[in-house]
Amino acid sequence: MILGADVGGTKSLLEARAGSTRLLQRRYENDDYASFDAVLDDFLRELRRTCLGLIERACIAVAGPIAGAGTSQRATVTNRPEWRLEAGSLAQRHGLAQVVLVNDFAAVAYGLDALAARERVCLQTGQPVADGLRLALGPGTGLGVAALVDGRVIASEGGHLAFAPWDAESLALWRYLGGERRRVSNEDVVSGTGLLACYRYCVHATQGITPDVAAPAIVVKRALDEHDPVARRALELFARCFGSIAGDLALAFLPRGGIYLAGGITVRVLPALQGSGFLERFTAKAEHAGLVATLPVHAVLAEDVGLRGALGVAARGL
Repeated sequence: MILGADVGGTKSLLEARAGSTRLLQRRYENDDYASFDAVLDDFLRELRRTCLGLIERACIAVAGPIAGAGTSQRATVTNRPEWRLEAGSLAQRHGLAQVVLVNDFAAVAYGLDALAARERVCLQTGQPVADGLRLALGPGTGLGVAALVDGRVIASEGGHLAFAPWDAESLALWRYLGGERRRVSNEDVVSGTGLLACYRYCVHATQGITPDVAAPAIVVKRALDEHDPVARRALELFARCFGSIAGDLALAFLPRGGIYLAGGITVRVLPALQGSGFLERFTAKAEHAGLVATLPVHAVLAEDVGLRGALGVAARGL
């Protein structure tokens, strides 16, 4: 029996399998728990009502950098710093034979091969190279980035690179976020909180009063369903920022096998990514515009791609 988990800032997905048979899969809202240990306790309690066998390998994907090796692996969830995971103590406390920690977007990269054609939408056809490096990136609570080449994943913290404005509006957004006083990262702009920041900036720019908007989904609903002009402007700005950042990362990695936009926000804002702004900014790379135009770009529709990647790692071991 194996166990996979995908632990983000907002939610955790867990699944147990025996061979190709799914035994149990659950989604947990992290605000309801004080620690990942508590989440795992609930999952295992339910699982062991029907399955008492040994979990031979568990892979836990964590939204944050991984330190150490073997049983000394440890990680802190970047956007939930009170959640600290240690491979050895998790194995000992929960009766797991082996626990491996991986970065959450490393797990997304590992999960790309498990995607069906219907689970992705092509934004740019490009000129794909069959064995080329593939890049997984995308916004959720944070902004994840990882690459996959020759079956090996390169984890990164590319979401924390500095945000680079390119015109008057993106510069004004940077200033609104305090860029003249502090470092503004890509994640500050392209993430769930980044979408809210884009909206609040647009309200500010139109000299409006910021409504009580606590969730990115409200901005998306106002933009796409209610046709609110400020929300639409914010969503279009977000899409342009996403395109600019994705294009910069494409230059860093040269993913000739394709770029895969994942994360919890991507599906919600897909209509905006299919507009002209995303690709215009993605390809606006001066003398390298022709190069990035050859790179395939896909939006991933499967929310559980990271969980699939974690299960794959657990199945074969690292």
